[in-house]
Amino acid sequence: MIKFFTSRALSQRLEINLAKWKRWSREFLPPDPLGGMQSGYARQYNPDQAFTVYLGGLLVADLKFTIPEAKQIIQDLQRWLAEKGFYFNASGKILPVTGEDEIVKKYILLIEGGKRKDDRFDFIYTVRGIVSNESVDYNGFDIMKERYTQTSIGLRPEKPSTMGMNIVKILKITDILNNFVNLLDLDRLHYPAISSKISL
Repeated sequence: MIKFFTSRALSQRLEINLAKWKRWSREFLPPDPLGGMQSGYARQYNPDQAFTVYLGGLLVADLKFTIPEAKQIIQDLQRWLAEKGFYFNASGKILPVTGEDEIVKKYILLIEGGKRKDDRFDFIYTVRGIVSNESVDYNGFDIMKERYTQTSIGLRPEKPSTMGMNIVKILKITDILNNFVNLLDLDRLHYPAISSKISL
């Protein structure tokens, strides 16, 4: 059964100021067809809508992207997020995992980019799928050894902008989803991206 949440409940559970949550909601979701300032109807969020606002807000508040940049990042990543099971699966059945997804424990996204003349941001997304992370001895020093897969989302622009290309921002997307699911007390089985994963 799908849970629905009000703005107030989400702001309390996710520990986000209510006014800030409502502002992010207006930015990252289309207008509520049932709501309006004078309707007296409190918007109800399904888990995917709540996750979209939460992710957009983190892109702005924590990674310091602008609202237009965060909107584009969410749009650019939407298909990948759906394919990897970051959205609510109403059936609650564990879906078969194939390919490299079988060995990946969590995903990290590296985001870099600048701005082209047409005002569209030319972000480049590198997906790092963490397979293992272990402590090893190296010449008497305790170091971490990490194994991961790495792919890209979308294509690199033919002539990338030089502005901002030296800056890479890290989005720990699996950790973000885990935190979201835990704070809202949602059933992990509805999220294929984390339902069968072992935390590192």
